[in-house]
Amino acid sequence: MDDPDAPYLAFNDLNSNGGLLWSDALARQAQREVESFRRKLKYFFMNPCEKYRARGRKPWKLMLQIIKIAVITIQLVSFGLSNQMVVTFKEENLMAFKHLFLKDYSDHSPNTYAVYTQAEVYTHLSHIVGQFLRLRNITVGNHAHDKDGRFFTPLLICQQFYHNGSISPSNETFEIDAQVEEECLEIYPVQPSSLPDADLSNFTLQFKRLLEVNVYFTLKAINLQTVQHHELPDCYDFNITIRFNNRAHSGRIKVDLDNDVDINECKDWKVTGASPKKIYYTVLFDVVIILTCLASLVLCTRSLSTGVQLQFVSFYQF
Repeated sequence: MDDPDAPYLAFNDLNSNGGLLWSDALARQAQREVESFRRKLKYFFMNPCEKYRARGRKPWKLMLQIIKIAVITIQLVSFGLSNQMVVTFKEENLMAFKHLFLKDYSDHSPNTYAVYTQAEVYTHLSHIVGQFLRLRNITVGNHAHDKDGRFFTPLLICQQFYHNGSISPSNETFEIDAQVEEECLEIYPVQPSSLPDADLSNFTLQFKRLLEVNVYFTLKAINLQTVQHHELPDCYDFNITIRFNNRAHSGRIKVDLDNDVDINECKDWKVTGASPKKIYYTVLFDVVIILTCLASLVLCTRSLSTGVQLQFVSFYQF
């Protein structure tokens, strides 16, 4: 006799088998997606050599980075050499000014250069002024006096001294007004520049109260050596200060020369005899560097974007 529950049991068996088959299909699909995601992640974190072995894909991104490093290194070396010329020009001019304006200056004793008598102070000041006035006839460089419009700027000799004082070492007494005064003398360069040393007889130094004597003047020069390296020369302003330091009142007045350099673009220039091809090559090289850096930026942005997508988009799909 037929079992009345047979159709119901058969139907349940069919549903049970179908559910198992459906679950297996979903599991296999999920497994395939997981494996695909793993392969993508694994490939994403491979180095260029592993990617080449895996898919035979040439590491052109790596080659681009190597090219970028090479061209940027070349440009940095070029900038370094250019900056070295600037530093060398400034240092050599400073040394030239010391030999031009400091009487009997020697490279072997830069820290011991000093004067010890009143006559030496006046002699050294006269030497500085005379060299300043005869500059264009004695310098081997392209130095010139500074101009403010149509007129030359002057050389200034300024002395700083105590306002008033009475000093008597023999009696061990002194009276000092600590207020500091400054007195300056202006000397203008004139043409022709073949003049004798300036007469400083009207400029009296107060040695008992003297703190220091400062000589200020400005010279101009052009760094022509950059033309050989296919760069436009710059114009230099050398603001020179020569200081006679007597603040110690020890009988030894130390003398030092320092300069503050301003670098400006020359107002009017003309370069002939230079090959324009070399200038074009320089511009082309700069364009190659810009394009290489832009391509590297795009590739890095694309790589980061791909990594973010693999991290979040695929995660939310699961």
